[in-house]
Amino acid sequence: MAAMDAELEARVLAALARADAAEASGAAAHARAAALQKRLDANAHAAQRLLRVRFRRAPPAAISIRRATPVKWELDVTDDQGTTVPAVDVEVRCRVDGAPHPVTTTRVKERWLCSAPAAAFTDRCRVVAEAWVAGRRAGPLDVLGVAAEVRVVAGSGDDAPTFEAIRDLSFGDIQLEVVEEFGDACGSHLWNAGLVLASYISTLDETKLPDISDGGLFVEVGSGVGAASLALAARGCSGDVTDQGRVLALLERNIERNGAGELIRAVAWDVVRDEVPAWNVLGSWNVLVAADVLYSAEAAASLPGVVAALPDLREIWLAHTHRGAGDRLDATIEALSATFPVADVVERVRDTRVVVLRRK
Repeated sequence: MAAMDAELEARVLAALARADAAEASGAAAHARAAALQKRLDANAHAAQRLLRVRFRRAPPAAISIRRATPVKWELDVTDDQGTTVPAVDVEVRCRVDGAPHPVTTTRVKERWLCSAPAAAFTDRCRVVAEAWVAGRRAGPLDVLGVAAEVRVVAGSGDDAPTFEAIRDLSFGDIQLEVVEEFGDACGSHLWNAGLVLASYISTLDETKLPDISDGGLFVEVGSGVGAASLALAARGCSGDVTDQGRVLALLERNIERNGAGELIRAVAWDVVRDEVPAWNVLGSWNVLVAADVLYSAEAAASLPGVVAALPDLREIWLAHTHRGAGDRLDATIEALSATFPVADVVERVRDTRVVVLRRK
């Protein structure tokens, strides 16, 4: 009898062991599936290289109606800091909108040399350069295209290159167009953080848009070319977009260019040197938006003080590109954690993150 009991116990223990093994195997399979999905999700963004086509030598801002020689310009592919990237799989296709004459494009190592007859140009026409990969036009988060407007004048064109680039930002149903200027002003450039944030806002489920309600507004600091705020306006949100100096004029042009003047307004505000303005009389700011403002130690240090002076804030939307040692995003999140303890990374594309901070 004892032998039978021992045998039964052994069978029960063996069955339990097999069940434990099966459960462990199932958990392992689940873990493997989760890891696979994580890799798949990562790979979905791995293809997004955050590159852009650049006018290495821009077409002229104006050409003469009597011009006989071809118009020439030069392109390359760069990162957002202007470093040329080989991008061997990229084909750049160039055209003059509405022109019956084709553009001749020749690739020479990492550059594309372009030429078109003067007869191809009409007043205020556009030179458009698009990136194609594997027979398909690249998306704005992979290789962003570029365009420039050219005037045709009755007098002599001076052949001076244009100092502006037009960026077509197409995110699903949202179509935006921003102008950036070549020069020394950082704010007149479309940086990756603003690009990724604009993309995220444009494709976001309506229920997850920034918490702007009951007459509330958003405010963007250091708006630059205004991509993020223009995306918010395209989703029906109202607010104030701020910057300083000559960047403010460019910001106003981009608001007008996108027909967003009824929803957002551009206001001069230097968050480092100016006090929090008292001119916001249309409603309270519920959401603060900032894209790539933490590159400056002064701006990063001033942000907690700005937030403390805005008691109606419910959320802070930060977009930031990691640029190596001394990166300030984590330190900024920590500095704001007493009043905004909830921090969610809602988007990540390569070294650029979008973080939403919320009150308790």
